[in-house]
Amino acid sequence: MDYKGQKELEATLDNLERLADEDHESLKKKVYNTLSGISFLIIQAKKANFKKGWVSELHDRHNEPMFERNEARLLEESIHTFIKPLFSKELHKGGVIKAPNIKASATGTLVKQSFNPEDLSLDRAYWRVRDMLKAIDNQVKNFSRELGPFRFFYDKNTPDFRFPLPVPAPPPVFVSIIMVPINPRAIPIVIGLVIEAIRITYSVGPLSNDVTRKVLSLVLGLIDFLKGDWKQGILSIIGFFGEGPLIGGIIGKVILNILDLVAPDIQERMTMNIYQSGKSMYIGFLLWGFANFAPDFVRAEARTQFDAIKKIITDANGKIDKIEGAMQKSVEPAGLQLKLKDIPEDFVPTFDDIQNLQAIVRQPTIYCSKEFQDAIEPLRKIPPMRLVLELMNIPTDPQTLAFECKDHAGESLEETLGSSVEPELSPVPGSPLAAALGGPELPSAPELPNVPGLPVAKVPKLGGTRHRKIKNRKTRKRN
Repeated sequence: MDYKGQKELEATLDNLERLADEDHESLKKKVYNTLSGISFLIIQAKKANFKKGWVSELHDRHNEPMFERNEARLLEESIHTFIKPLFSKELHKGGVIKAPNIKASATGTLVKQSFNPEDLSLDRAYWRVRDMLKAIDNQVKNFSRELGPFRFFYDKNTPDFRFPLPVPAPPPVFVSIIMVPINPRAIPIVIGLVIEAIRITYSVGPLSNDVTRKVLSLVLGLIDFLKGDWKQGILSIIGFFGEGPLIGGIIGKVILNILDLVAPDIQERMTMNIYQSGKSMYIGFLLWGFANFAPDFVRAEARTQFDAIKKIITDANGKIDKIEGAMQKSVEPAGLQLKLKDIPEDFVPTFDDIQNLQAIVRQPTIYCSKEFQDAIEPLRKIPPMRLVLELMNIPTDPQTLAFECKDHAGESLEETLGSSVEPELSPVPGSPLAAALGGPELPSAPELPNVPGLPVAKVPKLGGTRHRKIKNRKTRKRN
């Protein structure tokens, strides 16, 4: 069971324990209300024929949505998974429900005949590994805090240790003892640092000793495990195999300690970026090979497709300009100018920047939309096609989709594109609105009229050569 599932199970057990301690009459009322609510939802889902978005159409007596967007999506997925199959016509024949399609093996165990192709997924494997590592972290840390020999140092009821520190004092005492408080949690850290320093001393340099290095590596690894840091324990133990692994393990431990200082959500994002960067490099290598080694007839076909994409973008920008001109007429009387964002033309890939293909498909406004996810729904059940989509970092797994799109997952294309097509309004330069927003301006000095035949006096610039000569002449006269 992963970390999230364990937390949910503990919360459910706590809730059941509270219900068992309540009054029987209130308990009956809660059970009745719960079953009534579930029955209401099942009936509403059946009336809507389990179509997508039916939960969003449920309103309370104040005509407000009964569920928020995330709750509605979770409820709809749960009913679609567990309730909808009960109303399937394939399960009903002659008024009875057929048993699932299973067969007994020779040993008497039940084996499913069908295989779910959606289980073959890189993203699902990533989340399984992530959840497994988190579960191991949680179990090892719980052991160190509850059963391990270091649990005393992590107990909140353990008082601070008092360390005597002698300091100079005036005679006749000469030396005074001050009791310095030390946090108990610092003791395991100090023990690990001391052993690490001794291990490095006897592993590198003139005092190096293989036996000492091996023994201290095992001891330090055991201490790290007992502290709850199983990853650092593995990095300490690999020092048993030589000086090179020891140095690599120390570098790894430093990196882990630095990562522990980073916020958990940023750590999650960094891990996902590393995973996605690996997939992107693989696709980038394939695109690089295609751009540099593809034969002429293949390059010609690719150029045709690139030109088609460029024409689509040019036509789309033309339509955007027409819409911008029509909208500008409505806001121009108010002293405003309107600007819509155009699609950049350098967004179109060429053989010189073919990696732009990865940027085109990596548009959250596209792959987060409900229309796009519905379009790739059949491809999820074809392992090779799903592998291609995931290598291009297009989310096909619900957990990856929720991580990448957050609250925009499952929204319509119109909603996801809303922020990118919002117009930018600004006052027209020189208009009364621009003057009001910019503040009062100082009046400019009137210019001298230019009369024909009238000589124009030249005003010398202050700081110039002529100005310095006049200033020096006046100074000599005063002297």
